[in-house]
Amino acid sequence: MAHQARLKSQYAKQYPGLNGVTWYDVDPLWPGLKERTTNLMGQRLARLKTNTGHVTVLAEHCDIRTVEKVEQG
Repeated sequence: MAHQARLKSQYAKQYPGLNGVTWYDVDPLWPGLKERTTNLMGQRLARLKTNTGHVTVLAEHCDIRTVEKVEQG
């Protein structure tokens, strides 16, 4: 299973280049990470994959959904 996130509309101005309409794939902060990650203040983080790279946001600023990952091959 994979996860996707989109910004809640009230936080869109804090993250230039992201919008509150698009669902972004969520990637681990580094390969192999399977646990939730927090910053030094204890806030959960989410790493969103965009067309130009990745953006790290506070997880509470996003709506999260689970999607079935399609195997390619």
